[in-house]
Amino acid sequence: YRGQGTVFLHMKRNNKTGAINGEPGNENPTGAVVVPISLATTFQQVLPGKNTAPNDPNSFGLGYEYSRTGNPTRGAFERAMAQAEDAEHCVAFSSGSAATSAVMHLLKHGDHFFCVDDVYG
Repeated sequence: YRGQGTVFLHMKRNNKTGAINGEPGNENPTGAVVVPISLATTFQQVLPGKNTAPNDPNSFGLGYEYSRTGNPTRGAFERAMAQAEDAEHCVAFSSGSAATSAVMHLLKHGDHFFCVDDVYG
């Protein structure tokens, strides 16, 4: 997508209905035309152990408790990227180390992988 900037995120693809950056009928109640950035690190729970907003589609049914486990901005980004790639799911990481760790945890004892010699971490 190099050189196209954010244009790609606003394109319609494969004659699908709705733009990649949003689904029809799922507008933000504030009227914002782009997803608001959530800077919250902790979300108030309804009751101890009962997360806030489990019905928010960006929480994937889990609601919110702490930004490391999910927040509305990251959820919206993951859903938009999955839609842009015609995928069912997307997982976003805050660092290359986190992404590398997740991939390494997919391997089983005895699996092999290739890696360059100047990897950080």
